Amino acid sequence: MLSLLKNKSALAALYLGFLLTPFAGHADSDSNLGKVAEQHTRYIATYFPGRMSGTPAEFLTAEYLLQQFSQLGYRVHIRYEPGAVRPLSATSVVAERPGQLPQEIVVMTHIDTPQSYTAQQRLHNVGGLNCQGVDNNAASLGVMLELAKRLADHHNGYRLRFVALGGTQPPLQGMSDYLKSLSGDQRKNMLLVVDMTNIVAGKHLAFLSGNTTAAAVRKQTTDQAKAIAQQHAIQLLTAQLASSRSRTLTAYEQVGLPYLRVTSSDAGKLTTLATGETQSVLRDNAAKDNLAYINRHYPHRLTQRSYQLVTILTPLLRGSLTPTHASAIKH
Repeated sequence: MLSLLKNKSALAALYLGFLLTPFAGHADSDSNLGKVAEQHTRYIATYFPGRMSGTPAEFLTAEYLLQQFSQLGYRVHIRYEPGAVRPLSATSVVAERPGQLPQEIVVMTHIDTPQSYTAQQRLHNVGGLNCQGVDNNAASLGVMLELAKRLADHHNGYRLRFVALGGTQPPLQGMSDYLKSLSGDQRKNMLLVVDMTNIVAGKHLAFLSGNTTAAAVRKQTTDQAKAIAQQHAIQLLTAQLASSRSRTLTAYEQVGLPYLRVTSSDAGKLTTLATGETQSVLRDNAAKDNLAYINRHYPHRLTQRSYQLVTILTPLLRGSLTPTHASAIKH
């Protein structure tokens, strides 16, 4: 297993970049924060329901993302993953901005919505062709697109990569295929993976550090995020994913990548949280994970979460993409 903890110079650069870059100087006063994200979310949920792996809806969503990233000036391509059952079992989109240094910050989320594999799942409205998948995971795609817009002209230091994966629902083929496609150097150069999922329905916004992520990176990412949140009167819970046992590690951690999950949770207080505890409280129910249900039962939540995440992640990512002069020399 490759471990980024061994890349001491890169780790020091990330640590110093977070520590010494004044996030307050990057704060956005734009009253439109989050509005672009919400517009994309509503569009994707409305026009591309049933984004199951290998379906036309997943492909059309990928084409939509490709168009949006291309218009922002990103180098972007679509990945097609062959499957055992369908000719194409996963469609993913990768967009990137080159940096002056080889190290990179990666922002990830997923395109696909759940499938119904059994009669019991169909009885309980799990996934299916009508599932809009707002919480799982159109809202995260919307936030990703607004972050891409706000960071498009930020050229300092590290490379920025956005990855929208298909095929992430069980058995997680798209995720594993993408990770397997990375070379040793690519993994080594990933200073941080920010993974957004299920950001709407949970009562509290939560930033969860990976169990194997270096303490310095954990401290600076979650502490920095919490400080930004406090500036804007946003409640943010932080914790560490548990545990160190390999069976509970995320796929990203299993290949040695520093990891930060951005999600929501109904827990009032977080200390450590097992990886499976952050799934949507809507339980992938197509009758609930849609705009009509969320607007009725979680009024203004989509607007609120879009604003909160763009407000926190924009300066956080800007800071992480900007190494100090001293740390850059070490590369």
